[in-house]
Formats: sequence, structure tokens, C-alpha cells
Amino acid sequence: MQRRFLFLSVFLCLLFGLLVVPAFAQTATPSVSVSDQVVLNGKAIIDSVYSAGQGWVVIHIDNNGQPGRVAGFAAVAPGWTYNLEVPFDATMSTPTLYAMLHVDDGTVGKYEFDGQSGLDNPVIVDGKVVTPAFKIDSIRAYDQFVTTNQFVAAAVTAQVDGWLVIHSDKNGAPGPVLGEERVLAGTSTNVAVDLQTDGRTEVLWPMLHVDTGTAGQYEFGTVAGADAPVVTRGVLAAAPFWTVPHVRVANQVIVRGDNQGAPNTSLQVESALSQGPGWVVIHTDANNAPGPVAGYVAVKDGLNTDLTIDNLDANKVTPVLWPMLHVDTGVQGQYEFGTVQGADSPVTVDGNVVTFPINAAPSLVLKAQDPLPGEATGTIRVRVDEALSDGAGWLAIHQNNNGQPGPVIGTALLHPGSNKNVVVEVDAAKAGQQVFPMLHYDTGVIGTYEFGTVQGADSPVFVSKQVVVAPLLLSTTAVPAPAATAAATPEPTTAASTASSTGACTVTPKATANRRSGPGTTFPPKGQLVFGQTAAVTGQTKGADGFNWFQLDDGSFVRSDVVTTSGDCTTLTTVPAGAGIVETVAPATVAPATVAPPAATPETTG
Repeated sequence: MQRRFLFLSVFLCLLFGLLVVPAFAQTATPSVSVSDQVVLNGKAIIDSVYSAGQGWVVIHIDNNGQPGRVAGFAAVAPGWTYNLEVPFDATMSTPTLYAMLHVDDGTVGKYEFDGQSGLDNPVIVDGKVVTPAFKIDSIRAYDQFVTTNQFVAAAVTAQVDGWLVIHSDKNGAPGPVLGEERVLAGTSTNVAVDLQTDGRTEVLWPMLHVDTGTAGQYEFGTVAGADAPVVTRGVLAAAPFWTVPHVRVANQVIVRGDNQGAPNTSLQVESALSQGPGWVVIHTDANNAPGPVAGYVAVKDGLNTDLTIDNLDANKVTPVLWPMLHVDTGVQGQYEFGTVQGADSPVTVDGNVVTFPINAAPSLVLKAQDPLPGEATGTIRVRVDEALSDGAGWLAIHQNNNGQPGPVIGTALLHPGSNKNVVVEVDAAKAGQQVFPMLHYDTGVIGTYEFGTVQGADSPVFVSKQVVVAPLLLSTTAVPAPAATAAATPEPTTAASTASSTGACTVTPKATANRRSGPGTTFPPKGQLVFGQTAAVTGQTKGADGFNWFQLDDGSFVRSDVVTTSGDCTTLTTVPAGAGIVETVAPATVAPATVAPPAATPETTG
């Protein structure tokens, strides 16, 4: 659930006088730190890396307790890199992997180590190769059409004997079990799970469970404590996959920060599941909806992976882009949507166009949270889900100063590209219940945060003349907690029925209405409120469109004019800024729409 908004920089001049700059110092010894983890997308997360120069983090499989063959690698810049994603071949994985640091002293950006050429050798500290081991549980799967009543995972890696369990979708989380297949400790490839047809949903959730009860008998939900899901460091070994046409495109830098150079003209598409030949089309943003086309690439029938759109129009791209799946129904291999009547139209699933917005410029993805305690007494850990940067930089956590960014109370280094799950430890008393994460560049002494103390150093990131900053709520009091993801939980009593009996505010749609992820029609629907259904209201807010929006008990929003209220709706709490389940800061340049694909969905149907 995403919320996109802009934050003007009128208070920037005040920051220089308000900043309190914390000291930042780290031991400059080449190192790699990595934790045991769940891997769901074929990318291992390296907690931190320090490299004396250009280098590589190389993932090796296990060979009898020693690093074996190379499964993947990723480049690192000099200095510190945090939360580095390293793609690797999950089909050749082992339950234990090694993250090895290498130099990049040959052709920069080309991994050339072969043990003989002398290029890109491993880094050695105190006579030892820098290569910590870590353990993984992994599911590597792809979106797929289920034509044989089977879901197939390309690879499953398990620490112990267990089960690959396929759950249906229930409000965006794993629901009832549709089928399971036993997997042994180690890596299994092409794991096929037979699915029952009753209760099957368009989105499926493969989940890895252990086998701790009667060996070979799936007992989760029927025998207490048996065959529980795998959870490592709070991450459940489960992820959603689509069995209908779908596109996966990650946030990535196309438009750079102001004065940082021309936009890129190449965009990466992770995968596209197409029913027949078609196109992945990149639309620019026009008033928070798909606008003119900036580029496209052809796709074949079925699953397409690792696509590159290399024809983006640099004069059209905007900080927010809309990947969209189209059919190819005109002249085969010639994109004609908007020029030939009825040709190459957008693909729809359940009446909705297969499209979504991505951040294509420096941006932040934030989620309201109850922070965990920090390592030091009186500190907390503030988490930012993603910081997208077009260069080496900083995530600076600003104190709340009367609703605006104030002094800096914590910082974290960022590497160019996507930085996932960035955690900053800050003073709990100074943080209060709201802080302001902000993107900065690292332009002074590399690795030392100097904004406000050294003229011109480490300045904030601007996109379209706006600072990339937003409020982050450090309390989920106003945000309902997400539903538990365990499979065998009983059906809960609906909050709506309870609220109705106590006179609390509830709403009933005048016709089937959208539950949206934020207060506006530009936010994607996250389900529907069916005619005759009642939902409890927990708060309200005024959207940018001028309408009043009710926040429901599941965290979604419904527009007030498409529902009928019951109970006491006069004393509702006003939902504070930043209280949406997920917020995204992505300053956008608005361009006029010359192509109008049917991306918007009405608030009511029926």
C-alpha cells in the first residue's frame, strides 16, 4: 500500500541553523558482515561491506566447509556499503553460502577473477581471505500460469527437511493451504506442488515450513508446534506470486537528482507474464496516472525474464513511471497503441489495467512503525524500507521541529541504487513519535556526514526542485496492525460487527466500492467493499482531491461520498500525515497526458 506526496523545500534554509551533527566513525579495515537470512527473490543481502577501492562481493556455494563455486557477485564502491543485494543462482545454491570480498583491479565493472590472470583477487586481511559464511532458507519461483494444477518453484533451499506449502491469498497475506510437497535439507530444483482447485486465488503464496512432527506428514495447524513456517530475523519464508498476467519492475534511478546529469535511457524489467505476445510499455506520470509513452519492449507468450527497455525517451521520462502490460494485436512486432484504433491495448485483469507506479528518481519508501530498541540505552531503531539514491549518499533522520525537519539525530551511509531496510539508531527522546528521513549526497569527506558544518558538503537531494524528505510516524497507534500470516489461524470476528453493536462509526457502500491504499483515487485498490457489507471506521482524513476519506479497520481508505455511515462518526480521529501503511516520497514532474490508457478505476461499481 503506497502513498505518494511531495514536500516543498521552503524550510531548507532553517536546517543549517538547527542541525546537530552526530559523529560518524568506522574502522577502515576491509570487511564483510552478513547474517543468516530468508531469500525470496534470488538476492542475498549483505549487511555491510568496507572496501579500500573498487571491489566485488562474490557469493560462493559451500564445498565441504570451504568456499566452492561462484554463484553470483555484485560490485561495491570504495568505502562503506550497506544492505547490498547480491543476485545469485538459486538452483546451484547450498544451505550455507560464503560472501567473499575481492578487489576490482582489472577492467572496472567486469568480474575477471579466474585464479590465473591475477585480476580481481580476493582481499586478504591478517593472512585470511575476507569471506564470512551465512545460512539461508530460500524459495526461488516465478509468476506462472497454472495450467496443470501444479505450482512449480525453480529451486528451494532448506536448512532442514521441510515442506513447500502453497497458500491461497487472503487480503494480501497467506490464506488457506492449497497443497504441499516435502523437500529435503539442501537444494531441490523444479519442485512441483499439486494444487486443489477449491479456494484457489489469482495470487498464490509459496511458503517454506520445517518438518518437525511425524516425518513426512504435514501437520501444521492440526498438531501443536508441528511443521511451523520458517522465520529468520523476523522474515517469513513466503512471498506472493501471480497466476494471471503480471509485470515486475523494481524502483530504479532513471531521472537523476537536480543538476546530477541527464536521465538514463535504459530500464530493467524483472519479469513479465503475458497471455500471448505483447508489450511492456513504460508510461510517464501525468497527474498521478499513466501518461505519454516513454519506451517499450516486446514480450513473448508466457514468462519473460530479465528484460531491458533501452529506448526510453530522455525528454519524456518523469520521476515516477508506470510500467504497463499491453497485448500485441495489430501488426505483430509493431507497437501501435494510440496510433491505430483498437491495436495493442492495455491488458486488464478483473477489470483493472496491469500497471502500477515505480519510483524512477531518488526517493524514500517509508512505513509507520513501532521501532525496536537500539543497542545503546535509551535509543531506538528507525527503519526506512527503501532509499533510492543516484549516488553515494546519506539517509539523515531529522528531529521533528513543529511539523518540519529539525536537527539531525542519526545518519546511515547509502550506496548508489536501491538501499533496502535501512536502519538508523537514534535517541528515543529526541525522536518522539515522528521524525523526518531525508536523502543527502556524500560529497565532502567520503564517509563523514558534514552537512551544516562544511560549506557545500553533503547537501540534500533535490528532485524537481524539491527535497526528498517526508514525515515518518513512529507509532502505529493510528494504523491497524496487519493480519497474522500463519496459515492455520481461525476466522476472526469482524471488527465491523463489533463496532456496530457498540455504536461506533461504520460504513456501508452505496454500491461495490474500492478499498484503496491511501486517501485518493491515484492509490491502487487493495480490495473492495461489497454492496451490503459493513466495515468499521478508525479515522478520517482529507485527500489531495478535496474529498473526505475514511480509514477502515484494515488500514485501507474509502471515499466518504460512496458510502453510507452508521453509528457515531462525529468524533473520528483525524489520521495524521504519514499514518498510511506504506508511504512513498517520490517528487514528480507532471507532464500533460497525450495517451489516456484506462488506468483509473471508479469508486463504485454495480
